[in-house]
Amino acid sequence: MSAIACRLFYQSASPHIQQLYTGFRLLHRSGFLHLSQERRRSPVVYASDAPHLRDAGHAHLDVLVGGKLRLHFDTHDAEELALSELDRCHLYFKRSWLPTVVNSLPPEQRARVLPLGLNYRVLPDVVDLFAARRALSLTGLSRATLGGFKQALDINNRFGFHPRLRMMQAAPNLRADPNVLFLVAAYDPYDDPARNQEKIDDRIFINETRARCIRLLKDALGPRFTGGFSPSRFATEQYPDLVVAHESTSQAQYLRTLGSFPICVATTGLHGSTGWKLAEYVAFSKAILSERLVYDVPGTFAPGRNYIEFTSPEECLNGAVRLIEDVALRQRLMQSNAAYYRDYLRPDALVRNALTIALEQG
Repeated sequence: MSAIACRLFYQSASPHIQQLYTGFRLLHRSGFLHLSQERRRSPVVYASDAPHLRDAGHAHLDVLVGGKLRLHFDTHDAEELALSELDRCHLYFKRSWLPTVVNSLPPEQRARVLPLGLNYRVLPDVVDLFAARRALSLTGLSRATLGGFKQALDINNRFGFHPRLRMMQAAPNLRADPNVLFLVAAYDPYDDPARNQEKIDDRIFINETRARCIRLLKDALGPRFTGGFSPSRFATEQYPDLVVAHESTSQAQYLRTLGSFPICVATTGLHGSTGWKLAEYVAFSKAILSERLVYDVPGTFAPGRNYIEFTSPEECLNGAVRLIEDVALRQRLMQSNAAYYRDYLRPDALVRNALTIALEQG
């Protein structure tokens, strides 16, 4: 089969869409597709003027496939759809895919909105000249462009750490001691004066849920648990007893720590989003404890198969104890997540699946 022509219409170098950029770069290298790109100049426009959507365009990417099929990728945290983008594309792949939102659309629109999948930041292991050109186009000769060049060209991380594919995946370690990890951020509800009360309350609820989970796990599991809030002024003021040392939360150190913990906890993110940590846990083949997911993802990802679901901190603790004691269940979850990563989450798999659906429907 000849390489599929794919032209990216980019407008940002956002971490939200790095997984897509990496997937397209890897498939270009393998010969599955032939990649080209140009900068998109028009902004993404939402019908809503909600504050959390003001800069949401950074999480969007357009792709023209075979010169005729226009795909739109939306990796923003929130459930809202950019309906003007939906009107202009053949298929709209949505990270935060909510059935009630999609089912409220007219049938013709509804059929074109598909779940994209779990999201996380991962860079390729190979030089990415496409990324270097995007950086230069987006930010000109600037410090930001220099950072973009380092990400694109410094594949051995000599000038700073970046999460490259080879270090963002691992096979199941089925013999690891059954210890539990939950390192997480606390969100300041009041750091944006324009934030409405609903979103303020959302952040407070997320913080309190995470804090309660940390306290219960810490008290009940003792040395089998490692976790807490990453250092910030807000976390230190509100949860001083739960803040971990700064050096333990750098991404390089966090990934080293993650490698030795078979059981990992994930909670809901902002706007009900599925957090990036969940995708990282899947990529590292972990036995996962996850708060009930709000949004759907493709494939066979499900409670009991890929994770143990909880709806309260108390259920989180019960699930942790269950995974510590039940070796067979723990190992089964780890193996299921290794398979899901291979088939659906790895950047080239995620992009290949979207392109395959587009070509089949086009």
